Amino acid sequence: MESVNIPKPENRYAEQAVSWLEGHLPRGWSVEGTPEGALDPLGVSLDSRIFLKAPNQTTGAVAVEERDAVTPRTVLDLISPRVQTARSMGAHLPLVVIAPWLSKRTRELLTERDLGYIDLTGNALLRLDNPPFYLQTTGAERNPAPKERGKAQLRGAKAARLIRLLIDVRPPYDLGDLAVATGLAPGYLSRLLDTLDREALIERVPRGAVESVDIRGLLRRWANSYDVFRSNQALNLIAPSGIEALLEGVLRADPADPEIVITGSFAAAAMTAPIAAPALLVAYCERPQEVAAEGGLLPSDEGANVVLLSPFDRVAVERSSFRDHLTYAAPSQVVVDCLTGNGRMPAEGEALLAWMVDNESAWREPGLDRHGR
Repeated sequence: MESVNIPKPENRYAEQAVSWLEGHLPRGWSVEGTPEGALDPLGVSLDSRIFLKAPNQTTGAVAVEERDAVTPRTVLDLISPRVQTARSMGAHLPLVVIAPWLSKRTRELLTERDLGYIDLTGNALLRLDNPPFYLQTTGAERNPAPKERGKAQLRGAKAARLIRLLIDVRPPYDLGDLAVATGLAPGYLSRLLDTLDREALIERVPRGAVESVDIRGLLRRWANSYDVFRSNQALNLIAPSGIEALLEGVLRADPADPEIVITGSFAAAAMTAPIAAPALLVAYCERPQEVAAEGGLLPSDEGANVVLLSPFDRVAVERSSFRDHLTYAAPSQVVVDCLTGNGRMPAEGEALLAWMVDNESAWREPGLDRHGR
């Protein structure tokens, strides 16, 4: 990881970015910047430009947008509209956003909009068509100089209750609806919503009702602060008679009182076309030791093919579904469990997430009234 280098107030970020680029360019390439207040070919004001020169002396220009801080909401509400306007006018000069630090979510949104970025911890994506150039590096994942205080963090059981509800149930819903449905204090809930709004994971009227949710972005954001095998207490086991025998035996559920809720690869395979035959069975249960004894499962430090999880919170098994004598966790829980799992699980999580986005009506509840708040 690059050493953190937060600029002093009198230093311009583009100057430091140019210095950083000088140490990361391929052999034969060079870079220089222009003074502040440069104009693009259409006369639109820019903070500055960066020029990259290839070994064959071909030069490409990149427009620079310098900011003290860039949030996902900044990308959507300020930078993206400006870029769209410039492009509609025929301006195709590549744009790179430069700031002291850019979060993963911010970088993802910039990438989706074909915008480059450089932060002063070493997170960078810079692309040129002429001359052909591509550079991507990774720096700090956490802000080395956080300034915000009192901001609710998107981690832990309480945040998970809200995230699961936002994904599982269609909006709109207001603060009161969400407080009743999640059991969270309105003040804390309001701070969580502010954080989600700042990260452009939800859209809402000003400090009011949630109107839409970025399902893909929210699940990936949750996966950044969750780990299926660490957030839950995990018991690693081997099924001597094989997983199929286990599924036909102790895991067969009573729909009126499901004790074991399957997640991970087997749940993902039951919901979509599997990438490959699942090999690791992961399930939530309140009595893992008793279930292991009842199923004849043996403890194992290596080579486990069954993992029983004591759920981190009741929300892990909420809105589960029953089919073919088995109980499966909700798709949103299965996705985050797979994304943070091992082996093929992340790929299975991505496949299920793509299915969820394309088939929302097949799994998402229509509203809080039917949710039973």
